[in-house]
Amino acid sequence: MPIGDRPETRSPSLMLDATPDLSILSDEDFKAKFGELLTLAQNERRENQLLSYKPVSATALAVHESKARVLAIGGGNGSGKSELALLEIAMVATGVFPDSLKHLEKQKWRGPVACRVILESLTTTLYPVILPKLQHFKWSGVDQPGGERGHWGWIPKWCLVDGSWEKSWTDKLRTLRVLCRDPEDLERVVGESTITFMSKDQDPSDFASGDFHLIMHDEPPTLAIWRESEARTMRVAGRLLVAMTWPDDPAISVEWIFDEIYEPGMAKQRGIEWFNIYTTDNANLDQTAVSAQAANWSTETRNVRLYGQPIRFSNRVHPAFTDQTQHWCFTCGKTCIARTNEQARAIEDKWRCESCGSIQVCEFNHVREFPATDRWPAVFVIDPHPRKPHMWLYALVDPSDDLWVIADDALDGDPTEVRKRSLDMERNLGLNVVHRVIDPNMALSPSSAKRGVNWRDEFDAAGLVCQLADDSHVGRERLNQYLKPDAGRWQPRIHVHPRCASTIHQLKRHVWQDRKLGSERALLQVPKDKDDDYPAMLKYLMNESPSFAWLSGLNRHYQHPGKRHGAY
Repeated sequence: MPIGDRPETRSPSLMLDATPDLSILSDEDFKAKFGELLTLAQNERRENQLLSYKPVSATALAVHESKARVLAIGGGNGSGKSELALLEIAMVATGVFPDSLKHLEKQKWRGPVACRVILESLTTTLYPVILPKLQHFKWSGVDQPGGERGHWGWIPKWCLVDGSWEKSWTDKLRTLRVLCRDPEDLERVVGESTITFMSKDQDPSDFASGDFHLIMHDEPPTLAIWRESEARTMRVAGRLLVAMTWPDDPAISVEWIFDEIYEPGMAKQRGIEWFNIYTTDNANLDQTAVSAQAANWSTETRNVRLYGQPIRFSNRVHPAFTDQTQHWCFTCGKTCIARTNEQARAIEDKWRCESCGSIQVCEFNHVREFPATDRWPAVFVIDPHPRKPHMWLYALVDPSDDLWVIADDALDGDPTEVRKRSLDMERNLGLNVVHRVIDPNMALSPSSAKRGVNWRDEFDAAGLVCQLADDSHVGRERLNQYLKPDAGRWQPRIHVHPRCASTIHQLKRHVWQDRKLGSERALLQVPKDKDDDYPAMLKYLMNESPSFAWLSGLNRHYQHPGKRHGAY
C-alpha cells in the first residue's frame, strides 16, 4: 500500500444505502446481509477507534481543551488518567482528531512531532498495559471485545507504516513510527511522527538528548528526570503531560510535585493546569465492583484510591476538608460514592449512596464564593512570629452559628504595619470585627531584647488589642465536627472563601506526626509543626465557641488594664 493511501473504510450507513431494496431479500439473505454489515461496522470501529472517541465527562473535555504548557491529570486507580494523556499523544502524532474534538485541530496540530512517554517500568507497564492501549487490534475494557465498556487501541491502522504494527514498531529502540496526516485532508500524509518509550528507573543522563514536542510522564517522575524533560521541550515550545496517582511509598519524593505542579496547577498559574478525575466516573470499569471494594475502605483510602487525593497526606489532622466537590452519606456518616437517583423528586433525594442505598446524600465542598457582610459579627485571629511573617485570618459567624472564613493574610513587618494592613482589609471588605484573639504561646514570648516586653504588649501598643486564645486540643475535634455536613442544613458548618489560599493550602497538608512505639508521644497524636499556622488559628477560633448571639452582644472595645483601650 502506498504510504499516502488510507485503507478503504466505509460507514455501515453508506454501505446500506448502496444495497438493493432489502425488502426483496429472503429472511436468510437479510440475516446474512445484516451480519455482513455488523462485521464491517465492528471492523470499522476497531481500525478507527480514535475517530469515534467522546470525552466521558466535562472534566475530560476540559483536559483536552487545555492550552497549558504543563498539563497534569491526577486521579484514582483506574480513573482513566493515562488514557487521556495517551489520547493527547495519539491525536497530535497522527493528525487524526475525533469528531467530538474537531474544534481543537488548529490549536493542537503541529505536523510531524517527536513524543516521549516515560513509564514506571518497561517490563511491567509498557508491554502489558500501555502498548495494548495503542494497538488497534487489542481491546481494553470490562465488556467483551466490541462492547460498550471499552475501546480498541487508539492508533488507527491507516496511520501505521504500510498499515502494519510490525513495520511501525522497533522493539530495540522502543519507538513507534506513525504517519502524520493533515487533519483537514486525512488522505494527505505530511510526514512521520515518533513515540519513544522510556522508564524512570533509567539513569537521568539517558534523558539528556533530543528535542520533543510532547513528553508524557505516566506516574510521578523523579525531579532529575522532570528537569531533563523541561529542557527537552524548551527549544521547540513543547508540552509536558503528567498522569499520576499519588504514591504511598515514603521513599518516593513528591513534595516538589506539590510545590511546582499541583499547587500552581490547581490555581492555573504559570502555564500549569491540574485536573482531578475520579475512578467512579470511568464508564469502562465495573462500578458495582468498585463500590463493593470502596465499602471496605476507610475514608482516607477512598480519597486516595478513588478520588486521587494525595496519599502522602492521608493522615491529615482534618481529613474531611476538601476543595473538590464530594458526596456525604448521612446514613453511613462519611463520604461516599453516589449515583444519580432515577426516582428523585427533589434536590433532597437527588443522590443515592452506592454503599448502603440511602438517599440521605448531599454534595459538599468547603471552598466556595460568598459575599462579605457587616451584618454578621467577625472574629480576628492572629499568630505572631519572630522569624517568619505574622499571619492572621477573619471568620464571620452567621445567625445559625456557622463559620465563614472570609480572608487571611501574612506580613513580614512590625505590629504597627500589621495593624495598618489588617484595618485596610476590614474597611475594604466592610467587616464588623467584634472579637480579637492571639496565639497564647507566642503572645507571651519575648518580642525583643527589651526585658518584660512580649508580643501581646507590642500588638496592644500598636492598637491591635487581643485576648489570649485557648490552646486546648479540643478545638481540633470541634473543627472536624464543623467540617462534616450538618444533617439539618445539608452543608458543612464552616466554609472557606477561595481568596484564603494559605488557609486552604495548609488545611490540605497539615498532618499528624508519625507515632513512635515506646515513646510517650505514641499515647497522644501530635500534629507536625509544618503547615500548622492557619489550622492552629482555626483551632483557637473553635475553642472560643463563637455564636452569633454572643458576638453580637460584645462591645467593639476590650478593656485591657494598664494598656491602651480600644481595638483601633
